[in-house]
Amino acid sequence: MHHPRHDLSQNQFQLERFVFFTDGVFAICITLLIIEIKVPNQEELKIYTDSSLLKYLSHAALQFFGFLISFGIIGHYWSVHHRIFGYAKNYTTTLIWINLAFLLSVVLLPFSSGLLGEYGSDTTMYLPYGVYVANMCFTGFMNCWLWLYVSNPKRDLLTRKISRARIQLGLNRSAVVPIIFILSFLISFILPVISRFIPALIPIILHWGMKGLERKADKKDTEEAAARHLVAKSAEH
Repeated sequence: MHHPRHDLSQNQFQLERFVFFTDGVFAICITLLIIEIKVPNQEELKIYTDSSLLKYLSHAALQFFGFLISFGIIGHYWSVHHRIFGYAKNYTTTLIWINLAFLLSVVLLPFSSGLLGEYGSDTTMYLPYGVYVANMCFTGFMNCWLWLYVSNPKRDLLTRKISRARIQLGLNRSAVVPIIFILSFLISFILPVISRFIPALIPIILHWGMKGLERKADKKDTEEAAARHLVAKSAEH
């Protein structure tokens, strides 16, 4: 573990720069998604009536749906990053590079999303969706690595010690996105259109499917905090 070589008094300022830079990258990526969806050219596509425009938009429905999924995924990972660094009081050079690798996976999403939007309507082609799913898996893996590194108590990067149940909850939440997308990709070989809608299950699983694990993590955190408090009081006496 390598610590940055600057004055410790600058630590909080440097950590804020670290987080603000990440926020900026997320903001750019989430904006680039919509740029991939182009307004149809009237003359080129010969769209002169409402019915012809509606026909074009109906054909582009999967592209719009893909945009919403990608928007939601990037938003999800931004909120996860926000929660992870809500615990952080310090950072290391290694953490900077892990975070940059995580951001690499995020900045690739507008490309893989655009590729899927361009070719995704052809359900006989599997490579565009395969590239998109691989990108999602890459992002999920990097998110897991980031969380494992920050939450490791040996590195003393957290404002307080958190329970193993909380660490496990973070890993489970990080694994949901890659698992659902892999499942969706496998189903695409049998039911290509239906498979594109399977990722819509992700917010349902993350919001409602993890309630039991969240309650368990909250309980463990409370129990461990109470135990540490008793130990501290005993030490005083």
